[in-house]
Amino acid sequence: MPKISEEARASKKKYILEQAADVFSQKGYTEASIDDIVDAAGISKGGIYNYFNSKEEIFLAIAAERFKTRHELVACFPESSSAKEKLTKYMEWVFRGLLNDNVMTNVRFTFEFWSVASRKKAIRDTAGTRYGMFYEDLAGIIRQGVERGEFQSKLDIDAIVYIILSGLDGIAFTAGVMGIPVSQGVIQNYIDMIFRKMIGGE
Repeated sequence: MPKISEEARASKKKYILEQAADVFSQKGYTEASIDDIVDAAGISKGGIYNYFNSKEEIFLAIAAERFKTRHELVACFPESSSAKEKLTKYMEWVFRGLLNDNVMTNVRFTFEFWSVASRKKAIRDTAGTRYGMFYEDLAGIIRQGVERGEFQSKLDIDAIVYIILSGLDGIAFTAGVMGIPVSQGVIQNYIDMIFRKMIGGE
């Protein structure tokens, strides 16, 4: 097989991930096969293994790209913004996704993957590592708020981050898997409850 440039390889890999996400969206993670992804991407079965070793690895690469998108959102917040503004924008960005039909489809196969694949210790470890990455982004914002006096000085940052992340995931599950839509009332009340605890300690 002739060598290709790193740029071309990255472009092809991105294309495979896009096609795989479409396949997962249509069939679900469990029912989708490598052959389905091969057909969608227009690549040979042997060729796809030059990029990914398994369907599981493909999903994890999709998940990594999604984390990268959210991480870049945090990294782009202006330093002059208050911690409350940054955290509000973070949560609103996640909620906007839950109002998008394509994102909701992705939510369903994402929950399917983690519930099925997490029986493997390696996947549970990967999930823990991912949580740590999301944790650092949010904890950094909250620490800034504590240091600037926006939030309580004795705030339990570990607990607050856990509540924010698990709350967002729970709402995503209710909307995406159970089919109960997110309302503006849910969004506003969730954000208000978080800040009441962080600012007023109630």
